[in-house]
Amino acid sequence: MPRLVLLWISAAFLVGIFMTGESPISINWPYGLIMAALFLFYSLLKKKKHANRFLFLSLLLASFFCGSLRYQFFSQDSSRNPAAQIPSDITLTMQGLVVEPTLHSIQYGETVIELRNIIDTEGDWQPADGRARVRLPESFTFEYHTSVTLEGKLISAVDADSKAHTSWLKRNGIDYQMLYPTVVEEVPAEDFSFMGTLYTFRSRAYQVLQSIMPFPESELLAGILLGIESRIPDYLSEAYRLTGTAHILAISGFNIALISGIINRFFNRILPYRVGALVSIFTIALYALFVGARPPVLRAALMGIVSIPAYLIGRRIIGIHTLAITAACMALFNPYLLWDVSFQLSICATFGILMFTDFFTQKADILLQKSSLPSKDFVLGFMKDFLITTFSAQLATFPVLVSHFEDFSLISPLVNLLILPLQPSIMILGSIALLAGLLFYPLGRFVGLIAWFIAAFSDQIVLLFSQTPLTLSFDRTWGLWISLLLNLLLVFLVLRENRKTHSNKNNFSDI
Repeated sequence: MPRLVLLWISAAFLVGIFMTGESPISINWPYGLIMAALFLFYSLLKKKKHANRFLFLSLLLASFFCGSLRYQFFSQDSSRNPAAQIPSDITLTMQGLVVEPTLHSIQYGETVIELRNIIDTEGDWQPADGRARVRLPESFTFEYHTSVTLEGKLISAVDADSKAHTSWLKRNGIDYQMLYPTVVEEVPAEDFSFMGTLYTFRSRAYQVLQSIMPFPESELLAGILLGIESRIPDYLSEAYRLTGTAHILAISGFNIALISGIINRFFNRILPYRVGALVSIFTIALYALFVGARPPVLRAALMGIVSIPAYLIGRRIIGIHTLAITAACMALFNPYLLWDVSFQLSICATFGILMFTDFFTQKADILLQKSSLPSKDFVLGFMKDFLITTFSAQLATFPVLVSHFEDFSLISPLVNLLILPLQPSIMILGSIALLAGLLFYPLGRFVGLIAWFIAAFSDQIVLLFSQTPLTLSFDRTWGLWISLLLNLLLVFLVLRENRKTHSNKNNFSDI
C-alpha cells in the first residue's frame, strides 16, 4: 500500500464528485459500493502481499463512489424546498432574515436573505429554507439579522436545463434571486450577535477609510483591507485585469494564498517558529472574519491556514497532504465547490506555493552565488517573498485561468514584480491609518495620506502598463492541456530534485 493513503482517498472522493457532475449519463452508484466491498472482502482472504493492493483499490473505489453519492444527494436537497416548486413568474410574499448586510455598488445594493416562510399559490404560509440574494436601489440598507418581509418574484439561481453546479450563485450557497421587490416590512435586530457587531464595525471602518484617503485609492484599500471592492472604478479594475494583477483588488483564493504565505514568513522571522505559526493562524483567521467572513473568503483562509504546518514541520508533502484532505472535507459539505473558480484558485495557488517556491528559490540561490551582487541573502529573500512566491502561485493557477479566460497577460510577471513589493507597505500603513482614524481622526488622516501616496504610485504603474497590454490569446482546451503538462513536468522535476537530495543525505550519513 502506498504512503499517504489519505491523500489518494481524498483525491478519489473529489474525482467521484467531479465525474458525476460532468457525466451525461446516470449510473446506479450503489452497485459500485458493492463492488468495492467485494474487493475489500477478497483482500481479506488473500495473502498479505496481494491483500494490501486489493485493500487500497477497494478504498479508492469506495471513496470514488461515496463522492458520487454525495453529489447526487446534495443535488436532490434543493428540490424538496417548497419555494423551488413555485414558478419564477409568480409574485409572492416571503419572510426572511438578513444573513449578509447590504453591500452597495454604484447603482444598487445587494443583500443576502435566509428564507423562513413564503405564501404559496393557495395563499397559505409555508416554511421554506434556502438563501436569496435581493437587489434593491442604493437607498435601501439592511443590517445583519434584520427581519424583512418582501413581495416579488423568486427566481431560481439555476436555469431549468442546467445542472446546479453551473450556477455561480448556487456554488456560493445562494438558491434564489429577487430583483427589486417591494419591501413590505422591516424589523431591526434586537439581540446582540458577534457577526452583527463585526459587520457594524466593518461598515464604520469603510466610512473612515473613505474620509481619510482620496478616491480611488480609498476604494482600493477598501477592497484589500475590508473585502469591499464593489465601488472600485471600472477603468482601474480593467487596468488591473489587463496587467494580470487583478488579484490585488479583491479578496480571492489567489490573494488569500499569497497573503497567508507572506504573513507566515514574516512572523516566523521575528518570532520563534511555533509561536510564529500560531500567530500567523490567528492573524489569517482574524483577517478573514474582518473582511466579511463570506464563504469564498473563509474557504481561501482555511486553505492558507492548512499550509502553515508544512512550514512549521519543514516538509512540503505534509502541506499537500493536508491540502487534499481539507479540499475533500469542504467538498463533502458543498460538492459544487469543485466548479467554483475561487475554490480552484485557492487550491492551486496554495499547491504552487508549497510545491514550487523552494525549488525556484534553490535555483535562484545557485545563480546568485555565481554572480557578484552584494547582499546576496537579502536579494534572495526579496525575490522569494515577492517574485518567486507570486510566480509559483501564478504558474499553478495557470490551468484554472486558461480554462475560464481566453487571454493571458505577458507583462503580468513584470508588473507584479514592480507593485507587489509595495503591497505590504500599503496594507500596513493602510491598517494603521484606519485604526488611527477610528481613534483620532487627524492622525489617521496624516498616515492615510502616506498610504495613499504609495497606493497611488502603484495605481499609476498599473495604468501605465495597461496602455500597451501584451496579451496572449489561445484556445481554452489547448491552453488547459499545455498548462497541465507544464505543471506536471515541474512537479516531476521537483520530486526528482528532492529524491536526489535525500539520496545524497543518506550517502553522506553512511560515510
